[in-house]
Amino acid sequence: MGIERSPLVTARRAGEPVAELFAALAQLAKAHDYARDLQCDLWEFAVEIDRLLALPVSTSDLRWLIRKGYVEHAREITHSGDLARKFQPANNLAFSRATCFLATQSGLAFARAKAGLNGHSNPAALAKPPLSAPLSLPQWDRESRVLYVGPRVVKEFRVRSPNQESVLAAFEEEGWPRYIDDPLSPSDQCPKHRLRDTIKGLNANQRNRLLRFRGDGTGERVRWDLLEAATAVGAVPANAP
Repeated sequence: MGIERSPLVTARRAGEPVAELFAALAQLAKAHDYARDLQCDLWEFAVEIDRLLALPVSTSDLRWLIRKGYVEHAREITHSGDLARKFQPANNLAFSRATCFLATQSGLAFARAKAGLNGHSNPAALAKPPLSAPLSLPQWDRESRVLYVGPRVVKEFRVRSPNQESVLAAFEEEGWPRYIDDPLSPSDQCPKHRLRDTIKGLNANQRNRLLRFRGDGTGERVRWDLLEAATAVGAVPANAP
């Protein structure tokens, strides 16, 4: 097939990827950010295999990322007349020149952690370029229950908080518009009081105080704003609708 490259001659600790893998993750993270910024299907920005193999990674490295659940891959079958990119699901680890890749939420969280953003010390990884340009929107990783602005952790839920997580999941699903309607399920508690308490919880105990949540005065909607500290680290506020 002619697309395999020589494996990296870098020492690999047991269970740890070589630092060069972060170049591939950086490109995938940047593609993810562009798709999120445009609020389009993430696969519209899937990265072609030849772009990744132009970096210091091999197909074995890519297979490792797939098996770990950090990357998805599919075969592009887009034709010139198609209005959007089309893909055929991949059922195995075989690649072709039409194979494209997408970072998963786990992969993005893994990359951030391994780059030292969650307390990990890895000089080789930190010497690499940033994983991606800072996001203009927050990001809620439902799987790890971590809220980010760009690469910075805003809040990590070590204990389940169903109401707060429901609000964050709703924002994430809708692409982080400035406002959303109250997404909480009906209960015996007064909806306005419950939403108010949920907003207070979202603003409390932030590891990095980069976001502020608030109501719209009706008790029926919630909005978010970036704080000045978020702008200082490079996160650009999205335009309010």
